[in-house]
Amino acid sequence: MTVRLATPDDADAIERVRTDTWRATYRGHMPDAVLDALGYDSTRRRQLMTTMTPQQFVLVAEHEREVVGFVNGGPTRFADTAHPGEIYAIYVLPAHHGHGHGSGLMRAGAHELLARGWGGMHLWVLRENAPSRLFYERLGGRYTSDREDRLQGVTITESGYAWDDVGALVTTPGRGR
Repeated sequence: MTVRLATPDDADAIERVRTDTWRATYRGHMPDAVLDALGYDSTRRRQLMTTMTPQQFVLVAEHEREVVGFVNGGPTRFADTAHPGEIYAIYVLPAHHGHGHGSGLMRAGAHELLARGWGGMHLWVLRENAPSRLFYERLGGRYTSDREDRLQGVTITESGYAWDDVGALVTTPGRGR
């Protein structure tokens, strides 16, 4: 497995990972209409990647030169001085779960946050996504709270996880997602 900084040329692959992972992971937890409406159009993602600030990042995990996962993050989008960094999204194609791509992406994402001077981080995960919640807990994430959000007209509940010391996550060995 290789983890590297993404480029706008990776936008198509990142959208494929996001769409395929959402459809596989969230089926039964979100309305089918929301999942079926997802597409592979990478126009918006490509534009976002070209306008990111230096504080933001996108990394991809490759297996045999194919992008099989990604993580993006940057400064927190919420008032949280103890956890100034945030992982905005992390997805690995289901066929590649259990091979260390997810933990590798989490460690690399934590490394990027540390490089930007942020020692604490948090992320949000769909509350019903028990496998991902367990994955974050195995990596030292501490459940903080639930919140409601609106996504494409649907109310969802997300659970927050925090790491007070992302340096510990950078050095955590592990396999899993």
